[in-house]
Amino acid sequence: MHRSPYRPALVLVVGVLGILIATAFNTTTRAAEVRPPGRSGDLVDVVREMEGQRESLQERLGDLREEVARLEREAAEDAGMTRSFTQEFDRVRLNAGMAEVAGPGVEVVLGDGADVPKGADPNDYLIHDTDIAGVVNALFVGGAEAVAVNGERIIATTPIRCAGTTILVNATRLGNPYTIVAIGDPETLEQAVREDSHGSLLFDVYAKQYGLHVSLSRVTETSVPAFKGSMRPVYATPDDGGV
Repeated sequence: MHRSPYRPALVLVVGVLGILIATAFNTTTRAAEVRPPGRSGDLVDVVREMEGQRESLQERLGDLREEVARLEREAAEDAGMTRSFTQEFDRVRLNAGMAEVAGPGVEVVLGDGADVPKGADPNDYLIHDTDIAGVVNALFVGGAEAVAVNGERIIATTPIRCAGTTILVNATRLGNPYTIVAIGDPETLEQAVREDSHGSLLFDVYAKQYGLHVSLSRVTETSVPAFKGSMRPVYATPDDGGV
């Protein structure tokens, strides 16, 4: 919960109000106790003095109330700015892939072929980094708002490349099968993958020719984890000349 910097000031002002009121009450009481009996002239003087003090306290009270109102307005404005900043920060984290998200979308599974005929090239029966990258690109073209491969969130700087018999995504070695989850409009995402040049080869040609295990299904609810790595731009710097 946000603690407003004006809260101590409000407490101080309220405390001053209490002290002033208590002082006025005690002064009036003491004056009434020490006045000699039967001295009406002194009583009139005391009353006049108390009236003057009351008017002075009322003016001070008015000033303090205005100060409290000003501090309350500033505190409200500060709270509004904090909420606005928090909302903007959450949007930035969401767009940068730094927050876990959930929603409808599709799930694509790519798996190696099980049987390699004698004399055939084993590489033809494997899922390669280009296959995964092709599907991921097609999903983004189709409007995917978040994509992950085997739990690795895809962001702007995510590398997808071969690393021996495995595939490297975000510096993490992934093994067969590869589950690609994307959040977005399920129908549009499926169409984007199936109509993509590489996607159509995977699902219509390679799956039959090389026995690759590929599937694509729409889901009403799925989740994509937040990006867990570090992102440190080397060449990109803020452009101060921007609008």
